[in-house]
Amino acid sequence: MPQLNSRLANDHARGLVLAIVGVLVLSPDSLLVRLIGADQWSLLFWRGLMTSLTLSLYLFMLHGCGILKRFQACGFVGLVVAALFALNTSLFVVSIRHTSVANTLVLVSVAPLFAAIFSSLFLAEHAPPRTWIATVLGILSIGYIMQEGLGSASLIGDSAALGLALTMAAILTLLRARRSSDAVPIVACSGLLLAVVMLPFSEPLSLSGGDWRYMSILGLFVIPVSFAFTLSAPKYLPAPEVGLVFLLETVLGPFLVWLVIGEEPPERTLIGGTLLVLTLAVHAAISLKKHTERNG
Repeated sequence: MPQLNSRLANDHARGLVLAIVGVLVLSPDSLLVRLIGADQWSLLFWRGLMTSLTLSLYLFMLHGCGILKRFQACGFVGLVVAALFALNTSLFVVSIRHTSVANTLVLVSVAPLFAAIFSSLFLAEHAPPRTWIATVLGILSIGYIMQEGLGSASLIGDSAALGLALTMAAILTLLRARRSSDAVPIVACSGLLLAVVMLPFSEPLSLSGGDWRYMSILGLFVIPVSFAFTLSAPKYLPAPEVGLVFLLETVLGPFLVWLVIGEEPPERTLIGGTLLVLTLAVHAAISLKKHTERNG
């Protein structure tokens, strides 16, 4: 029994480190998208291609010639998830380019609630009353945040962020339905798919010197490393605890953008975002408490 408890403690610590490091690495994502001056289609092309190449190299270092089996194991569901990941990435960049970073990150933070609802509807998993209450509060917060953007250009970005939350929820639900799936080759496939789709609309060689520097940091380090860490964390941590850690990006992302380029979050986003983050934090904390009681 002591050995079992020690192993569980080690797994928990490992999962916590993976989640926190992954979110910390991911937090400059929004800032780098803001700093890159190239058009969004060229940005998406290089983001997808660099992410795919980096993760494929990582898989090759781990599995050698067995890398093909890792990709083949993705199956049809993996291809669907890869397509959703590509759409998800596109919506993220469109949102960042058309609304404030704070709006994007606050609106996408509701994805775990949508995922819980999707799991209840499509996987027959029971969603407790607290999830439905949190969802209602989340929708009210989203409506309050988006109301300011009605009739303005920021509505495009806010709508893209909401679509981003929905596609992320669909991805989480599909991955939960096939828990044996390795997410890393799926994300590598999504990057390649994104690059292929964006190539006809982009001008890959139009990036300036500064753009190449920021793009390299984003595509070769931030995205692949953060995904490799964060997608591994749920193997060792309960979902509610992972959700709590991910709230860090909702705070760190806008803070970095404000610190570097002086973009201040809109007042409605601060008010609605505070309500939303508190709702998510309380929901995750209660879920974690229930999980701990259930598993001793």
